[in-house]
Amino acid sequence: MNAHTKIETGRMTSKGQVLLPKAVRDAIGLAPNAPYKIVVNEENKAVISPLGYSPEEAEERARRMRKGLNMLAGTGTSGKSTDEIMRELRGDWQP
Repeated sequence: MNAHTKIETGRMTSKGQVLLPKAVRDAIGLAPNAPYKIVVNEENKAVISPLGYSPEEAEERARRMRKGLNMLAGTGTSGKSTDEIMRELRGDWQP
């Protein structure tokens, strides 16, 4: 079980609704209108987690990855070709 870094409290409404504080939503990656699931675990505690990533999040993640890879492009200093490096890593293996 993960260690708690901050405990948030609240109160259920008369209609049975529960508000998740923004800090909690941010910590678990739950975005507005995103699907989520609630599971009651063996300790009889409710566990809330997002069901998946929205297309916008996936696109943003891909954009950040491309940006990071572009920043690294051409920064290698070994002076070896990709084939030479792969032969070193794989040993005598030939495609």
